[in-house]
Amino acid sequence: MNAFINLPTRTKLVISFSLVIALLGIVVATAYFGLNSTERMERSLVTVAELRAGTNGQRAAMLTAILAPDLTTKETLLTDVPAYTSTNHAHVTFLTEMHGDDPDLGPSIHVLSSLLDELDHTREQAVIPAIKASKADEATAIALGVQQERYEKIRAIERDFSEILRTRIESRLLWTWSILGIASAIAILAALALVTLLTRLIAQPLTEITAVADRIAQGDLNSTLLVDDRGDEVGVLREAFRRMTHSLSDLAGRARDIASGDLTARIQPQSPQDVLGTAFASMTENLRDVIGELINAADVLNSSTAEISAATMQIAASASETAAAVTQTTATVAEVKQATRTSSEIAGHVSDQAQKVADVSRLGRASVDDVATGMTRIRGHMDSIASSILRLNAQGQTIGEIITTVDDLAGQSKMLAINASMEAAKAGVEGKGFAVVAQEVKNLAEQSRLATARVRTILHEIEKATSAAVLTTEEGSKAVDAGLRESSAAGDSIAALSESVAESAHSSSQIAVTSQQQSLGMDQVSLAMGNIQTACAKTADGARQAEAEAQRLVGLGKKLTKLVAAFKV
Repeated sequence: MNAFINLPTRTKLVISFSLVIALLGIVVATAYFGLNSTERMERSLVTVAELRAGTNGQRAAMLTAILAPDLTTKETLLTDVPAYTSTNHAHVTFLTEMHGDDPDLGPSIHVLSSLLDELDHTREQAVIPAIKASKADEATAIALGVQQERYEKIRAIERDFSEILRTRIESRLLWTWSILGIASAIAILAALALVTLLTRLIAQPLTEITAVADRIAQGDLNSTLLVDDRGDEVGVLREAFRRMTHSLSDLAGRARDIASGDLTARIQPQSPQDVLGTAFASMTENLRDVIGELINAADVLNSSTAEISAATMQIAASASETAAAVTQTTATVAEVKQATRTSSEIAGHVSDQAQKVADVSRLGRASVDDVATGMTRIRGHMDSIASSILRLNAQGQTIGEIITTVDDLAGQSKMLAINASMEAAKAGVEGKGFAVVAQEVKNLAEQSRLATARVRTILHEIEKATSAAVLTTEEGSKAVDAGLRESSAAGDSIAALSESVAESAHSSSQIAVTSQQQSLGMDQVSLAMGNIQTACAKTADGARQAEAEAQRLVGLGKKLTKLVAAFKV
């Protein structure tokens, strides 16, 4: 049985169908031989019937010829006798060929042949000549005597022969149908047995394999097939399905490991044609490379964001320092502005006093003492103006240094903004927000640079104005000295005093005008410093926003590091 089970399916089918065909062949052969034998016996039976008809026809023709009234009719009737004779002998020859060796029928055939020969011989030698000689009584005696006995014997042999043939035909038919029934039953039973065996050996395992394949197609890899040692195609298919299920289960396990973050497992394809295994191996390698690159990118991102955070903190500190310096500069500018306003008021007062002195000088010599006293006060005021102008010049230089510092800070802020933009570009999508902040810092730095340039221009104008004021103050001082000398000499003349006073009034007017211009310049400086302070505030806000973005990038970098840390590569 095991040998049959291990045969190839084609061989099993060939053997099974060959067995069924052999059984059907036996059935067909049995039916053929039985029907052929029956057909031969039926032909023999028909031949016996024809022989009986021939002998009857021949006897009737002879008797009719004996009883015919004239010779012509007799001869006409006798012409049919040779045909009957020939036919009868042909039938005997056929029966001899068919049953000559039959122990039951062979002797009867030989007796029948002898009787026919004797019957023919007597008819040809005695009966026909008597008929032709019109010897009716002689011919009748022979026909109803010896010939009648022979005819009766022939009839008896024919009846026995026919009875035997009928018995044999019935027996052969019964045997044929019995054999056909038995062979058909055996063939049907054998076919059913083979169908059952093939179903158990082929159909049932294929049904089981099909069910497992259907469950595998639905994603159920827990189905297993029993292991057997069959060597046919079904056994090979079962083993292939078992190995396929095992391979798919291994791949599913690898997929679960990958889903849990374990990329250390190495997937080995079953063969060069293992498309799924190759794809899984390639996927694992690609994931391992991608996660490795993500880990490196996370490290780079953490490093870059740390540098960006430090840079933004430095920008914020620089912006705070710049804001403090600008605040201090603004306060200094306010003080200079107040001093300038005081100088302008003093210059106006000096101009008023000079005008009064000019008026008093026209009153005569009596007012010389008052003029000397007024000139003394003018001298003191001129010294004060000169000192204020010098302080203003020094403060302008200080403002220039502060502006230079602010310009340097703006340049550093611009460079930091450029570096921050480059780091944001490296960060990709996550660095877009920081890139906007870096651009804003760069714009604020550019505004600071423009504002410092404008302040530097204004300071240059202030320096020129203060230089002119110093020169004017020096000239006023010289004029006051001259007036004092003239007043000390007790006024050589009222005309000379008037000229000096007029000159002093003119100088005082110039000082007032110069002080007014200086006051306007300081207003512009104050406005520019306000703009610088606003720009520094914006720079500080941008720096704080950049620092916040940098902190957010640091958080993202830590989160990315935490995510990729879940993978094992």
